[in-house]
Amino acid sequence: MTTRNKLRDTAIRLFGEKGYDGTALSEIAKAVGVKTPAIYAFYANKEDLFISAFKEAMQAYNQFIQELHTSKVRADAKTTLRNVLARQYEFYVESTETNLFVIRTLLFPPLFLKQEVEAAFADSDQLLTQVLESIMVQGMEENLIPDQKIQPLVDAFLTLMDGLAMQYFYYGSKEVFERKLEHAFDVFWRSAEYVTTT
Repeated sequence: MTTRNKLRDTAIRLFGEKGYDGTALSEIAKAVGVKTPAIYAFYANKEDLFISAFKEAMQAYNQFIQELHTSKVRADAKTTLRNVLARQYEFYVESTETNLFVIRTLLFPPLFLKQEVEAAFADSDQLLTQVLESIMVQGMEENLIPDQKIQPLVDAFLTLMDGLAMQYFYYGSKEVFERKLEHAFDVFWRSAEYVTTT
């Protein structure tokens, strides 16, 4: 792993644990095994490291989700949406530090970086929205979802994903989380399947 990536990954871990104000560049450098000035070969300052790490964390999440959608194995829309939630859960399990950093940053961004955090999130949200829109269209083409406005479906599904993101932190039991995931998706799908919006 390159020094830059070590700095990024360590920053994600420490910023996730302690927040922006609670993490010093010297602490990040020490954890990586370099002197603090070495950071400036890759990042202009602490703010640059923080925002770069946040953007890359969001990109990693989106890429993880999009790999499912771009898979050569094509499933129907219902299965694909359910797999999106499963894929999201896999990301939480495999990338706990990244997930904690993203959630903490979204909930408690440094005030002077709030606009940059929101802009980075908006870019990520737009990419995910496009993926979900294409799945909803697929569902209508397959006659699994009645013809209706796509935006309400996407908004509801994104809200479901956000809710499950928080639920992951509430419950230590995999069985409890998976039960809630199944119930939440079942209610969403039944609504999408039977409720039309014109």
